[in-house]
Amino acid sequence: MFASIRSKITPYTERNISMSNKIRWGIISTAGIAEKSFIPALRETSRGELVAVSSRDRNKADAFAKKHDIPTVYDDYTSLLESNEIDAVYNPLPNTMHAEWTIKAAQHGKHIFCEKPLAMSAEEIMAMSDSCEKANVKLIEAFVFLFHNQTLKLRQILDSGVIGDITATHAAMNFHIQRPSDNIRLNKELGGGGLLDGGVYPITFTRFVFGEEPITVQASCLIDPEYGVDTRTTAILEFSHGRFATIQMSMDGPGGQNAAIYGEKGFINIPLPYHPRNGAHLSVKTSDGEEQFSFDDGRHPFTQAIEHFHEVLLDGKELAVPATNALGTLAIVEAIFESAKTGQRVTL
Repeated sequence: MFASIRSKITPYTERNISMSNKIRWGIISTAGIAEKSFIPALRETSRGELVAVSSRDRNKADAFAKKHDIPTVYDDYTSLLESNEIDAVYNPLPNTMHAEWTIKAAQHGKHIFCEKPLAMSAEEIMAMSDSCEKANVKLIEAFVFLFHNQTLKLRQILDSGVIGDITATHAAMNFHIQRPSDNIRLNKELGGGGLLDGGVYPITFTRFVFGEEPITVQASCLIDPEYGVDTRTTAILEFSHGRFATIQMSMDGPGGQNAAIYGEKGFINIPLPYHPRNGAHLSVKTSDGEEQFSFDDGRHPFTQAIEHFHEVLLDGKELAVPATNALGTLAIVEAIFESAKTGQRVTL
C-alpha cells in the first residue's frame, strides 16, 4: 500500500491450521481493548474462533473467560503460546511489551495480530518482522481502518482525481483522561503518552492519504509535569511538491476523531477516519456539488481487518499492509519529539 516501504515477510506456505478451516485464536492478557474491540469483532467473522485467554492473574483470567465464554484459560502467556490448539494470538499488551511477546509468539509458530503502535523502535520492528519471517508466520498491526471499506473507497476517490492533486490535509484525535488516573496512557514506563496512543492514528492516516513519506516535520508537544508523558501535540508535515499536513492530538479535551483532505478541485470530509462505525461516512465536495458515501453496516471497525487476516492465513492472500509499514509512522513520531525538543524543523 505504501510504495516506499517493502515487506520483509515471506510469501505464505502451508501450515498446520486447524482441521475445521478456522483460525483458532488466543488472547495474551485481559486488556480492555480485547473485550471492547477484538472479541466482538472476531465473533462477527465466520472463519475464526476464540479458544483461549491468558493472564498472570488467574482470577482475572477466569472471570474474563467466564464473561466471554472462552473455553480455555492459561496462567501465563508462555503456556498459551505453547498450545497446539491455537493458530494465532491477539497481542494487546502495553506498548513496551509488544516486541517481546510478538517475537515469542512467532517462535512458537503463532500468527500475530498486534495492537498499535507495533513497537517502540525501528530495531524492535525489524526484529519482530525478522522473527516472523524466520518462523513463516504472519504479523499484522491493528490499524484496522487501513482494511475498512471506507478507507478502500477513499483510495478509489483519491486515485480517480475527482478532487485533483492533494494540496493539504488535516487529521486529529482528541479525547479526555480524567485526573488523577492510573490509565496506562499516562504511564511513561509502559510506553504511554498521547502520540503513541491517539497520535499514531492521524499520522498513519496521513501517510496513507499521501501514499508517501513526509520530507520534514515541525512540531510542538506539551509534556505533562506530573506524569512525564506528552498530552498535547500539533505537527506540520511537509510532503513533496509543496504539500502540507497538520496533525493534532490531545488527551486533555474532547473532540474525538476527524480528518479532511483538500485538493485543487475539491475536498473530502471524513468524520470517523480511524474507527468507522455508527454513522460512518465520507463526503466529497467539488464545483459539481456534494456526494456522500455511507459505510455504517453495523459491524465493528475491527471486523474487516480480522477477516482479511483470515484470508491471508487460510487462502494465501497477500497481506495488504506489511507490518514494516509501522517503520514510517514511528519515524514521524520520533521526528515530532525531536522537533518539539529542539524547536527546529526535522528533515527525514
